[in-house]
Order: sequence, then C-alpha cells, then structure tokens
Amino acid sequence: MGKDLKSMVTRCIYVGKENDNVKKLKTATEELKDLRSNVMKRVKMYEDQQKLKRLEKVQVWLRQSDAAIKEAEEMLMMMMSSSSSNGSSMMMMSSSHKTDKKICKMLKEVQEIKSRGTFDVVVENSGIGNGGGGGSMMSSTVDRDDQTVGLEAVSGLVWRCMTVDNTGIIGLYGVEGVGKTTVLTQVNNRLLQHKLNGFDFVIWVFVSKNLNLEKIQDTIREKIGFLDRSWTSKTEEEKAGKIFEILSKRRFALFLDDVWEKVDLVKAGVPPPDGQNRSKIVFTTCSDEVCREMGAQTKIKMEKLPWERAWDLFKKNAGEETVKSHPDITKLAQEVAAKCDGLPLALVTIGRAMASKKTPQEWRDALYILSNSPPNFSVLKLLDRN
Repeated sequence: MGKDLKSMVTRCIYVGKENDNVKKLKTATEELKDLRSNVMKRVKMYEDQQKLKRLEKVQVWLRQSDAAIKEAEEMLMMMMSSSSSNGSSMMMMSSSHKTDKKICKMLKEVQEIKSRGTFDVVVENSGIGNGGGGGSMMSSTVDRDDQTVGLEAVSGLVWRCMTVDNTGIIGLYGVEGVGKTTVLTQVNNRLLQHKLNGFDFVIWVFVSKNLNLEKIQDTIREKIGFLDRSWTSKTEEEKAGKIFEILSKRRFALFLDDVWEKVDLVKAGVPPPDGQNRSKIVFTTCSDEVCREMGAQTKIKMEKLPWERAWDLFKKNAGEETVKSHPDITKLAQEVAAKCDGLPLALVTIGRAMASKKTPQEWRDALYILSNSPPNFSVLKLLDRN
C-alpha cells in the first residue's frame, strides 16, 4: 500500500472514530441536562415550599454541570458548523485526530460530572425561623402543617405502607402539581433520617417522559455500590443480572419519580417485592392506567385542595398583610388563588411570588398572565418581573 493511501486510510479511521465520539458526547450531554433538570426540580421544590437552603456541594455540582453543558454544546455546534461549511475533506481529516482528543476529553468530563449527580439530600435548614442550627440537615416534614398542607395524610399513608408486609408496590397518582414528588421526597428523606428503617438500600430514580431503562440501571448501580469498571461494556441483560444478584439478597426501597409508562423492572434486574424480601417500590405518575400496568397493590390518588384550604394556603404564602392592604387586592387575590386550581405547588410558589406586590395593578397584571398561561416556572418568572 502506498504511503499516501496509508495516510488517507489512517485519517479516515480517525474521522470515523471522531463521528462515533461526537454521538457519545451528544448523548452524554443530553443525559447530563436531564439529570441537572431533575436535581434543580428537587432543589426548587424545597426552596420554594419550605425555605430550605441548597447544600453547597449541590450548588457546586450545578455550576459545574452548567459549565460542562455549555462547553459541550458549543463544541458540538462548532463540529456541525465545520462539517457543513468546510468543503475540503482532506483538510477536515488532517485535523481530526486533534479534534477527537478534545471531544474525548470533553466526553470524559461530562461523564464524570454526571456520575456525581445523584444526591440523597439536596438541601439543609437555612437557620431562618428555626432557632438557629443553620448547618443541620433538614428535619422530617411529614407532620408539618404549613407549606405541605393537604399532603400530611398522604405522606402518613405511604409511610404506613412502607412498614407493613402485605404491600410491596405503591402507586401515587394525580394531576401535575398536586404534590406527588413532595410526598415521595418526604418519605425518602424520612427513611434516610431513620437510618434506612431496616432497608439496606434506599434508591431514588427520576424516570421522566423519555423512558430509558439503561439510565435506570445506571442509577441503581451507583446506589448499590457496584463499581466494577467493566459496567459500561456490559449488555442490558448482563447489567440486569448483576443488579438482581445484589438486590435479591438485600431489602431495598426503590422510589421512581415521574413515571409516564410501564417500567419493566424485571428487565432492569429489580426483584419483585414480596413478603419474604419485604422490599418496597413506590412511584409517582399522572395516570391510573400506569398504576395498573405497574402492578401497584396500593393505589393512592392525590386530590386537589378544596377552596377553603387552597385559599388559606395562598394567604399564608402571599401574606395576610399584603392580601388585606387594599380592598381591590383582596378580591383580586382570590381570583389569582382560584387560577391555581387547588394545586399546592402552584398555591405556594405563586403566593410567594405575589407577597411583594402591594398595588392592585400588579395583581391585575398577575391575573392577566395566569388567565393566559397555566401556572408554571415560566409564569413565575413573569410574575417576578412585574
């Protein structure tokens, strides 16, 4: 083979490898974005509802993930721009080895940050209004009757299910914003604070709309401490075998948040809970049908708050002084609260967003925004700007 031909073949191999690593980087970056979104969702829930402070290690991780995502996306954009605008394939091949090194380095960084993104606890007491103790971990919120109004009974019911042997799979279902994740987090944290309460493993997995069984397996693997470097080269079936080998000998509590369709846990390697292993699986979903498909032995429907309790919760977070500061505001506040549709998360977050609004016009503006959009984080940003 001629020297020039050998060189061209070598360069083509580099280009092929580069394309493969670009795909891996794109996938890893999307997974990191999903994980960051999940962590941020949990942090915001506690900060908005319970005035707790995010842990420093969580804040550091969020900053690092933001920087890595930005750098990776810029690199991917440059790759796309370069491949579409550069007409000389020889010029592209000559620099592909150098480019591939950069991509590999970025891929390792994204994967490393992703591997550190699983947190049992994301917040701590801020020390405000709790008699000090700002450095202590957050206390159990199951029995509190403030921001989690309406959820205590559900938390208590799930907790009782965790302590009896005749219920292995529990499904929490209800519309978005009704407090399912709040309840699941409360029970998860209560287990961790009670020294696992007889469970060898407490595992939290954020499932989301785009079901990814391998991602679920990877999260479980991290929680059970399986650190074999050969993991990434294993097939889905081999991973399932390893997970089953470990979990079948231990008692575990598996929390699955935001389930949109049936998760084949047997295929993932999770042993079915029974009276012998006394393990538990608890999941949240918007669908009663998913509860049936998941084989839930106990289904708990989470209802919206009745008007009286919804109004009390809204006033508590907006502040009685604000609500009563002007006759027009009282009436407008009731209309704003009604737009929250009895959803605890909306009542708390929007109530707090309105706490500083002292003029009727500001409340009219908020009512206009809510009348044209459902209450979500985008709406809250608009309310904060008004």
